Amino acid sequence: MASICQQESWPGPVVVPLPKPRSPYGLPVLLDGTRTAPIRPYVLAVERADQERERERARQTRRRVALVLAADYGVDLDLHVIGAERAA
Repeated sequence: MASICQQESWPGPVVVPLPKPRSPYGLPVLLDGTRTAPIRPYVLAVERADQERERERARQTRRRVALVLAADYGVDLDLHVIGAERAA
């Protein structure tokens, strides 16, 4: 008795060739240096945090100056608020 493989015609194994290995250094298009970040992202995050800290420190200083002027000298810096000159 013949085996099943001999009775039916089985196609041979399908061979798919692998792509040729290529080097990333040999890309046909050159990289644009102006579009790439020359610095690590964590360095930028630290700088942004420092800038935000400086802005908050400046805001707090302005608030303290306004409070001292209002409490000690009666100077109101909020004259841009409508009706503030009547309330002061």
